[in-house]
Amino acid sequence: MELVAVGKKAYVDLSKASFEFGSTEFLNYHLKNLVSFVQDHDIEQIIYEEESSYPLSKEGTSILVEYARALGEIEAIYLKKEVYGDPRDGMYTKRMEVVKRFLTTAYTNPLEAVRYLESYREPTPDRASMMKSYEIFMNTVKYMINRLKSTKFYNLVVSKGGVKEAFLSLVNLSTLNYIDVVVIDIPEDAVKVSKKEGQYVLPYGVKVQIYEIPEKDIYIYDIRQPEIEELSLDLKNLLRELILNQLKENFLNQDYNVLYNYKINEYKQLFLEAALLRNIPITPRQALLMARDAASWVIGFGAPIENISLDRDNVTDIYIDSENSPIYLDHREFGIVHTLYRYNREQLERAFKNMVLSERGKKFDSNSPVVDVVSSRAYMRCHLQRPPATFGELQGALRLMSEEPFTYAQYLYYKSMTPMFAGYDDVLVTYGSSEAVLGVKGVGKTSFTAAKICAIGTRRRIIPVQDIWEIPVRAYRKRGFHIGAARIASLDMEHLNRDLAELDLVAMANALLRMGDAALIINEVRSKSNVQGIINLLNTQPGVFLLYNLHAESLADIRDRLELVFGIPSSSMFATDRYTFLKKLRFSRRGRTYRVIGFEYESNRKEKKFEKVFELERGQNIDDTILKAQFLKNPEANQREWKDLNISRLSKELDIVFIPPTIQRRADENGFKPEELILQAFYKGYTIYRIYRAAMDTGNKDLMKLDFYLKANNLANKIIFDMEQEFGEVDFGEAQRVFDSTFPSLVELELKMLKQQAI
Repeated sequence: MELVAVGKKAYVDLSKASFEFGSTEFLNYHLKNLVSFVQDHDIEQIIYEEESSYPLSKEGTSILVEYARALGEIEAIYLKKEVYGDPRDGMYTKRMEVVKRFLTTAYTNPLEAVRYLESYREPTPDRASMMKSYEIFMNTVKYMINRLKSTKFYNLVVSKGGVKEAFLSLVNLSTLNYIDVVVIDIPEDAVKVSKKEGQYVLPYGVKVQIYEIPEKDIYIYDIRQPEIEELSLDLKNLLRELILNQLKENFLNQDYNVLYNYKINEYKQLFLEAALLRNIPITPRQALLMARDAASWVIGFGAPIENISLDRDNVTDIYIDSENSPIYLDHREFGIVHTLYRYNREQLERAFKNMVLSERGKKFDSNSPVVDVVSSRAYMRCHLQRPPATFGELQGALRLMSEEPFTYAQYLYYKSMTPMFAGYDDVLVTYGSSEAVLGVKGVGKTSFTAAKICAIGTRRRIIPVQDIWEIPVRAYRKRGFHIGAARIASLDMEHLNRDLAELDLVAMANALLRMGDAALIINEVRSKSNVQGIINLLNTQPGVFLLYNLHAESLADIRDRLELVFGIPSSSMFATDRYTFLKKLRFSRRGRTYRVIGFEYESNRKEKKFEKVFELERGQNIDDTILKAQFLKNPEANQREWKDLNISRLSKELDIVFIPPTIQRRADENGFKPEELILQAFYKGYTIYRIYRAAMDTGNKDLMKLDFYLKANNLANKIIFDMEQEFGEVDFGEAQRVFDSTFPSLVELELKMLKQQAI
């Protein structure tokens, strides 16, 4: 951590420092180096380099250099023997100790150093010969006090309330008043994002503002809780006091998924009682927010991460590269954005410990340096790493799982698909077509798979298998869906421990199907045995309803992996009805990342080939981009807006290029004409579009969420069930008219209910 001069600039490599940036140990070491450095170098700027650079301004550098020169001057005084008087004076050694202590303290706390020297008293010498020594030393004491107090750094420490706070302010950093977490100041060249997605309010009064630094192509995610920041000094002291006391407690035998909310209630009462006893004004709201903040630091993941986790509609992942490194995250609208918070080693150790304690039986130490845990309380999946799996750092990737699944209406809102694809997908899932959802990491495969459960409905048994935490089972159960859950040996355990009582995929799937017909959902297929199990299942039990997802970008990817990696014939791919590929799309270097349907293939088992049914045709922007239905010539099939869709007219003008293979199979199995299922896809797509439009027209996005979506979807299904004729025929034009006449009252009733809930 030496200073290196380049011209009139001095660089400090923080990666070589074993101390937390800005800590007492860091400042002690750094100032001692600086005292020696400024004697030989004339510098105008100091720059601290880590993952990020923290340059001192010229003014900030001069403040620190001035203080270093003052310390150097006091150090020179310490070495002058004449300052201490006659060696025969009984106070000679004592005076040396006083100056030494003053100098040592000045490196870490100038206020304490001055207080110590100002309180120093020495008896007047009895002998006149020692009087001169006494006067020289006492005058030196006054000089050292005045010299230190005259520096701008000393006065900055006075105004900031501490040495660390003063130093961090010079590099545009700060700490929270009640806990020692570093907060980066908003850069001077950052500007607020003007569009509406750039600022919003979360629960507990948490506010988010997005900034951008145009020249660096960087977005800043500024998340704050003004009600906490604006607490009185007395309340902040109460908060700090409770956090420090509670950090000493041991909660190892507690259920961390329950303890968090329990402690919030306990801390709230403690704050109210303490404020009453000390005559400090406080409101119940303040006590609640303080209690939540305290619980976040003591048994949670730290207030910044806990607050970010409230932003589930916008944030998908939180990333931590190392301690003392800014936390950053993946935002649905702005992509990778940087936060202003950084945890030190102790804070990160505590947060990771609390994450691991969320799931009983998990270990995270030098023998188990990589761990995946799920906090059901925070609904967060945490992948954590430490040495020896890293080069000394603590690292984490935190996935914010949705408590409620996406709906097709929300996919229309995010422009991920067209109404035609939404309706088509709904129909084929309703009739039990097996499907593989594919794409690269983070494209939304699991969310899309989970959304299909809405179409499966409440009349069918549903079994999610493996990694079920990312499929919001509880949300569906609360709404009457029959969802079980099965656990199989995870990928890492398959090879490390064969003695586990968990079954592999094949054994578990067969056991589940012996219990009765069910829709199997297999999330995150990774291992060879799992792939083989799925292929065997599809080929040995024709007609099984299986939804699964895995990483692949094309049919060639899947074929090569099956043949070259897993030794499975590529012909086995025809057992899966559909292959839907998701992809990420951007239209500029700084544009939003869209997660969209890329293309969809269906298995033509008779001709042993795959038919492309949908394909994305990229435009200049997302609105010009078309998800083209390859099997239809009707322009309505490719449009995003269906305000004027007329299914009666469409049924007479249906222009079919070819019948998709899966549509043909489902029609043959159920005794329908394939055209009937295509019209049903238009009808269901229209009902989904109406849900989306109702949310947009009323300004209430809750209408796109699961509760209302299910109500509207059930209404649409009931209409066609009631209208179905003897041979399964339905007049979908009439069904559209009935839906249009009933839907507005359903929306009105829902809005009234949402308004009552908000009171």
